[in-house]
Amino acid sequence: MVRIGFLLNHDAAHQVMHCVPIAFELARRNPELSVVIISTTTVEADAIAGIAADYPDASCEIRLAEPPASASLFDKLTGHALLVKRLGVLWRHRALFRSLDVLVVPDKPSLILKRFLGARCPLMINTFHGAGDRAGGYQGVAGFDFHLLPGRKYEARMLSEGMVDPDRYAIAGYVKFDCIRNTPRPRVFSNDRPTVLYAPHFNPKFSSWYGWGGAILDYFVNNPDYNLIFAPHVLMYRRSWHVCTEGSLPRRTPPIPDALRHAPNILVDPGSIASIDMTYTRAADIYLGDVSSLVYEFLIEPRPCVFFNPSKANWRNNDNFCFWSTGEVLESVNDLPAALARIRSDPQRYRPEQERAFAEAFDLTDTPSSVRAADAITTFLANEGRLQRSAKVPPGNPPREDP
Repeated sequence: MVRIGFLLNHDAAHQVMHCVPIAFELARRNPELSVVIISTTTVEADAIAGIAADYPDASCEIRLAEPPASASLFDKLTGHALLVKRLGVLWRHRALFRSLDVLVVPDKPSLILKRFLGARCPLMINTFHGAGDRAGGYQGVAGFDFHLLPGRKYEARMLSEGMVDPDRYAIAGYVKFDCIRNTPRPRVFSNDRPTVLYAPHFNPKFSSWYGWGGAILDYFVNNPDYNLIFAPHVLMYRRSWHVCTEGSLPRRTPPIPDALRHAPNILVDPGSIASIDMTYTRAADIYLGDVSSLVYEFLIEPRPCVFFNPSKANWRNNDNFCFWSTGEVLESVNDLPAALARIRSDPQRYRPEQERAFAEAFDLTDTPSSVRAADAITTFLANEGRLQRSAKVPPGNPPREDP
């Protein structure tokens, strides 16, 4: 029996929705396969259990692979800023990973298994975990045996930069969207004032939170005509320090001002499930951010966006900042009031660009993305001779017509 594992090995649950629905669809559509979902933290396990409730007819083994105690201690002492815990999991559970024929992961550090296991490493499939533009999302993925891509933007860039072979990927859409199909837009405030989502990234080089965050939040404390959801990247407050690989010094995570928690028009969420399950991106009317790919999820319904550029990045005509074309880019916090006024007078100003960017990021069809991804995996395994072809395994990916 072919044994396929899905590994969640991070400090938070933000990658779970990008791959776990595939596991359940794979098990439901192919009961002859053995599918195991492996988490390494209780927060990931809880998120997996929430998704499992939607798949009562899918038989998956679900297990927790804990890190070594020494790795957990070192991780805690270093403020969770390094990869010690995650690498410890991979090393400690080598026997588990050797028992698999395929391992599906949404992260790149898991590729170290190829060094740990050598020829006994399972085939490795990458699902990615977002649809961002910055080079870090693409770099280091060439070692995977197969890729599940969200849309044509990823396909074009990876092919042009030689990161993937033409027969080693499939465009499957965005699996996370399957988790919210046919659900109403949530409301988090009981009034009809415009709701703004401020979602800064943790990257020390580009994030607006370290230097500008206080001034941004003060504006909304003093302007209760707006509701504000302050929901930074879920990793922001999982770590005491943040390390940047793009030429910036490490930064300590700033504290959240106490006054902010008592403002009646402000919701503060440093990392609950609502910050990763699209509750806030769907509830908000305006997006404020910097370099998080979360904006693409927000644009599932085109709405106004504003981006902060504290690093004075040269973003125009730069592939790493394509998403900044979907809204106004501010070089100073002082420009925020005028930008919000322009949004009120012309909320549709960037809609054409938003629709174009969303379509390039996500290739969506009437078929759920998790189903497309599951079928792409079985097709890949059949092509590799690991799985016998059946009616459920098409002979190859059908050609896609350009719109």
